[in-house]
Amino acid sequence: MTRTIEIVDYDPAWPDTFAGLSSALAAALGPLALRIEHVGSTSVPGLGAKPIIDLDVIIESPRLLPLVVEALGTLGYSHEGNGGIPGREAFGREGAT
Repeated sequence: MTRTIEIVDYDPAWPDTFAGLSSALAAALGPLALRIEHVGSTSVPGLGAKPIIDLDVIIESPRLLPLVVEALGTLGYSHEGNGGIPGREAFGREGAT
């Protein structure tokens, strides 16, 4: 199966989209989230990108992961595992922007 990747021109709304997502995540995670960072190509002003907002949630310890999975689940995110990268955990959301 061939998958097409769409790269679009930079959208000046991406920082605001991230801010909205970050606020929702911060509210759901509370003190579990030490930081929430906008990462990936949509975080670079002026750069064309896949129109998907990537973000990192920094937590204190991997032992908190079950609580994070539960909290993010309330927002429609599903835990996708570490993708073969130790220390990393990925989440996705249907229809994510």
